[in-house]
Amino acid sequence: MRILSLVRITLLMFYRRKALWIASIPLALFALFLAYASPMSPGLNTIQGLVFTGQVLAIFTSLAYAASFSNLMTAGRRTGMDELESTSPLPMAAIRAAHVMGAWVICISSSLLFLVLIAVYQTFRGNGMAMLAALAVALVILSPSMLIAMGISALLGALLPTILARILAVLVWAWLAFYTPLLPLPTLNGGPLAVIGDPIAQGWFHTDTMYVPANGPFTVQSGVISLLWQVCIIFLLFTGANIASNHIKARV
Repeated sequence: MRILSLVRITLLMFYRRKALWIASIPLALFALFLAYASPMSPGLNTIQGLVFTGQVLAIFTSLAYAASFSNLMTAGRRTGMDELESTSPLPMAAIRAAHVMGAWVICISSSLLFLVLIAVYQTFRGNGMAMLAALAVALVILSPSMLIAMGISALLGALLPTILARILAVLVWAWLAFYTPLLPLPTLNGGPLAVIGDPIAQGWFHTDTMYVPANGPFTVQSGVISLLWQVCIIFLLFTGANIASNHIKARV
């Protein structure tokens, strides 16, 4: 069994999960409404508008993904898929990576479609860089946020009962994405370790941030640090989920 075949199988599995679409599409539409109507919005006619839209999509659609992937690493035990995968010459880590890739394709598809439609609109209005900007936003702002939410869900799902894992995953993502001084909680927002794209948005695309930077405007280097930090977090989350899933399977 090849990795591409596993990616395709996972993609089809999540494509058929109606609950995932029912949760994510309304959140994506709500995010689009906010991206247009919010007082912070720069509008949808500029690159800054594309970046802001990408950030809002990342924040709100990831709520759905935090609740939807608690069985990403463990579903095979219930379906018998793990027995088929065990006959593959591929290492289990590669198989699990294929599952993540297939799920990611489904997750990003709706948000990417909306960004591309906005980019097409901007292109017809004379913005020749809009399509490249939309793809860049999807790659460096949308994707890391979504994968972090999925990783949190997968890790907690491998450690805890499904219902509890879903609730905790949504709460963890809410803590990462939202901040209000009314709640005395620490936050990563305002610094280069934020996971909602502020350092990248300002450092690379020169847009306004959603949260005021704690130590002055973000730079290109801030964006690099932020992206590397998110890649590390994604790796650790899915590695932990993979190890936890294998450990639980061994116990069973």
